[in-house]
Amino acid sequence: MGVRRTSQVCLDKVGKQGQVVPFSPRQVQWDLAMLARRWDQECWDRSWMSDTEKFPLLDPAMQKAAVKVKTKKLNKKVECKATEMKEKKKKQQKLMSKRKHQEKADAKDLTSLRQCLGPGCVYPTRPGSKYCSDDCGMKLAADRIYAILPQRIQQWQKSPCIAEERGKKMLERIHQEQQDTHTRLKDMECHFYELEAIILRGKQQPVCKDEEINKSNRNNANLQIFCVSCGQSINMHVALRHMEHCFVKYEGKSSFGSMYPTCIEGATRLFCDVYNPKSKRYCKRLQVLCPEHSRDPKASDDEVCGCPLVHNVFEFTGNFCRLPKRACNLHYCWEKLRRAEVDLERIRMLNKLEELLEQEHKVRTAMTNRAGLLALMLHQTVQHDPLTTDLRSKADS
Repeated sequence: MGVRRTSQVCLDKVGKQGQVVPFSPRQVQWDLAMLARRWDQECWDRSWMSDTEKFPLLDPAMQKAAVKVKTKKLNKKVECKATEMKEKKKKQQKLMSKRKHQEKADAKDLTSLRQCLGPGCVYPTRPGSKYCSDDCGMKLAADRIYAILPQRIQQWQKSPCIAEERGKKMLERIHQEQQDTHTRLKDMECHFYELEAIILRGKQQPVCKDEEINKSNRNNANLQIFCVSCGQSINMHVALRHMEHCFVKYEGKSSFGSMYPTCIEGATRLFCDVYNPKSKRYCKRLQVLCPEHSRDPKASDDEVCGCPLVHNVFEFTGNFCRLPKRACNLHYCWEKLRRAEVDLERIRMLNKLEELLEQEHKVRTAMTNRAGLLALMLHQTVQHDPLTTDLRSKADS
């Protein structure tokens, strides 16, 4: 079998005109490899036929179906490899085309590039820039500053600036207001301690008799007044008590809070600052008037009202109300209201101080920016007449 196939291979090497082509060693190796591959194929065919002879249960139709399935699988593998090779070739072609396009664009850009504007630089500029690097731009900017800035500083010092003078006047006014506010705040702090001393003196007064209580109740028996919160008509001797309860009821429905507690040096008893874990905020009501976190203590039977009596609304007489606190309807919760009045005035002064500090900061930043490097380099005042140094109008001067 091997001799017959070698003769066929040798006959295949004869030319068209009957001339025999000489064989090379490589050609002989190639022919032997082809013979070995064909021999393996014939052995595989024989083994297949021997398997069919061993298993007579397999029909020829089943054998053909199995061969078709194998051939289909092989064809699919071949097609997949072919598609992969095509995709690889396409990608390589795209890469080659991109490289060629970039080389052409670089060749075009080289003709359109300009020289770098940096001092003493001979390199071409970067695309979309006037410089070849950041260092060249920084060097040119530094040279410009050294050349222009001294002249601008001399001009700034020679010509008076109206905005600078106005800023100085505003700073003087702000400082004066800050001093006045500080003195007012100190006065309110002193008034705070004076009020506490007056409350303590009032509590030390003796309680009056029952006859004086009956006289005060008879005078206000027939007077009616409307509540400012609910609008209900109420008797005069219980008006303050009713209004206080209405205020607490309506004030408790709303909440005033902040995420941070209040920290003010030297200030006592201003804000409530009770932390609410549900809303995660601190209460910002006045500590004296907060209906949620501060309640009035119950008055005992022997406790005196102690409210300081006045003449013509503002003149203090030196006397105190000596009625029992439970029976006195004219001065209901007078300590709480007086304390709230003082605390509210202290908070106003503190807010005013904060506003004045913000104004001072704005004026100072404007003054520093006005004589800064950027402002002097970008802005310039042109003096057409060298003899007139002051360019202000008569109204401004």
